[in-house]
Amino acid sequence: MTWQEIHDLFAPIRLVWFVVIFVGVVAWAYWPKRRAELEKLARIPLEDELPDDQRSTPVRESKP
Repeated sequence: MTWQEIHDLFAPIRLVWFVVIFVGVVAWAYWPKRRAELEKLARIPLEDELPDDQRSTPVRESKP
């Protein structure tokens, strides 16, 4: 069996494999249980400040 024959044999299998992987990733991303987490992650760019437990350096309060 030559490399060309092997390639010709696996070409359709490769296409099916990529379609299965794509559908799996899309299903995983849009699964109903993940909705709350995805909505929380979608709001990150809109937040002005990080919560206190996620800050890497302490915030200094300005003196009046």
